[in-house]
Amino acid sequence: MLSQVSFDPSFARSHRITGARAAIRSELGVDVGFDFSDDLSTVILGLSLLPPEEDVLAGSFARLIERGRAGHRVRLFAEEGAFPADTDCTAVAAQGLLEKDLLPDGELAAFAGELLRAAAPPEGELPEPAPVLPGVVTVYWDDGRLVRGRKHDPVVCANVLCVLKEADRQGLVRAGEVIEATQRYVVEHLSSGAYRDGSRYYPYPEAFLHSVSRLAGRFGDCRELVAAPLAEALRDLEAAGGADRDRSINVALRTITAVNIGVTGGQPARRRLLARQQGADGAWPASPYYRLGRFPVYFGSRVLSTLFAASALRLSQPGGRR
Repeated sequence: MLSQVSFDPSFARSHRITGARAAIRSELGVDVGFDFSDDLSTVILGLSLLPPEEDVLAGSFARLIERGRAGHRVRLFAEEGAFPADTDCTAVAAQGLLEKDLLPDGELAAFAGELLRAAAPPEGELPEPAPVLPGVVTVYWDDGRLVRGRKHDPVVCANVLCVLKEADRQGLVRAGEVIEATQRYVVEHLSSGAYRDGSRYYPYPEAFLHSVSRLAGRFGDCRELVAAPLAEALRDLEAAGGADRDRSINVALRTITAVNIGVTGGQPARRRLLARQQGADGAWPASPYYRLGRFPVYFGSRVLSTLFAASALRLSQPGGRR
């Protein structure tokens, strides 16, 4: 399930992820400072996308995720030395394990506790000038293992909120301020229209809309805040059009977003577009899902595109099951 990397969003030319460091050095003339090993993004993201009856495959995905675990943190890469864990992988993995009933009692609170440790310090403890927002969860832990700096990403924050709010609902203590600050940041990103430009780690707005819609689908307070703006964002993106809107993974993300917020308008057209993009072998083409920060290096895979597309088609049909 290795991802591919490409310097072109069309993925017309791509490289295996294990050769990404050399390819980036050759193409961009920079050394990213670490080697890429087998990445776990497909199983981390894919666990939530599997249909309920795929319990054997879900168990296999969970065992692969274990390769990237460091306590209650999860790495993108299987090899421990490649790159430290981040809050995005940790949150998405924990949520997927929870949804598939593969998380033992007490584990959700333990994952949530680690995520709380990634919140930016209170205003009085921030360095000047403050690079981050007090209380808002950051992408990386400031643990000194690899100097990456404190950074926010709205997609990451939405993914982390899913875990924190679920754990809070189950009795997690001292989470209120972080949840409130992080949720305010996510809602502002949506309502301001800033989502249209993508984010540092996610090049297209659909990733953000999808992550926020998962909050709306699970938590009533979030649904009240974001369902209407999400529906408007879907209309605006599709009215604007463009080649990026038609990429299979983006169509799938919009379709799932619509399901999560109860929007039925436009679903037949989205389903037809997805169906037309399916290859003769049953898979969908690789297209960008995330990118390497400030570098124009895009990550995706046929497996990941297929998991999103198949989930979108299943969920959007009448009686589709989660």
